[in-house]
Amino acid sequence: MSSPSLLSFLDAPLVVGDPDGCAAYVNPAFEARFAVSAETVIGQPLASLFEGGVREMVLHAVAQVCACGASQRFRVRHAGVGYAGLASPIVAEDARVGVVILFNESAPDDERAHRLQREAQSSVEAIDTAFEEIVDRIADSPDAKLRDLLSEAGKAVGELRRCTGELGDVLAGRRPAAPREQGFDPSRVASGLAAGLTEEFAAAGVGLDVRMPAQLPVVYGDAVGFREALEGLLRARLAALESGTSLVLAARTVERDAAVWVVLALKEPPPSGAADEPPQWVIDRVAVLGGDVRVSSHPKSGRTTAIRLHAQNQ
Repeated sequence: MSSPSLLSFLDAPLVVGDPDGCAAYVNPAFEARFAVSAETVIGQPLASLFEGGVREMVLHAVAQVCACGASQRFRVRHAGVGYAGLASPIVAEDARVGVVILFNESAPDDERAHRLQREAQSSVEAIDTAFEEIVDRIADSPDAKLRDLLSEAGKAVGELRRCTGELGDVLAGRRPAAPREQGFDPSRVASGLAAGLTEEFAAAGVGLDVRMPAQLPVVYGDAVGFREALEGLLRARLAALESGTSLVLAARTVERDAAVWVVLALKEPPPSGAADEPPQWVIDRVAVLGGDVRVSSHPKSGRTTAIRLHAQNQ
């Protein structure tokens, strides 16, 4: 690339690496910003053009480009200036992959956003560490309300961690991978949840009879969301029942109009007072899964709360 090139007129620093990992071209902006001379760096390994953390970030991006043949974004700071880097693949005549790296100077507000994101992520890590220690210290507390509060706080910390990580991806220009819909067996999720709640039900003097088939049709969606909804329903019913009573958790498959549904039914004795509806957040969580919650009651046979989920045809 010794002949004049339009790349020479770019204000942003740019370097081209050949398939052997050596510099094939640097534009004048790169020479000025990174204090190198094209005459001395052409043909030299890309690593020799950078120092310290900048070298590590650039070489990592180049390795990713050569491995997957897709562009990679990264951020570096050199001589007090922040840059948003973009490394893109170029294919040589022999089908080997080289790379072109463009450095766009970051605006002050952009730099501030990245700094705040890093500080937020660091604070989340500190909160998580402290929270784990608190949980260890009071794990055996008999206070059910305290355990519920800790559970909610743990979920909030996890959500905060996810948000700061996603914010970092947005600021770095990384696009989220296309989500792959995951399937789960409601029978396994429900059976595992019931097993974990056995002691809590026993302590309250309430029986929990699980009548679950070994396997149910696969339901596509968030297994964690389903588990949380079913747990919320079970705990709500447990809080309203008297000692000496029992709940039955059963499941069945319903086929109607060429559609397959999985129905999980929670059966309980006739309520002594006004029947409470399932918590609204439970209903909302099931709705996100494309299902619904239905309640039926009979003065003698008791009340049934059914979670109905659309399943895949077997």
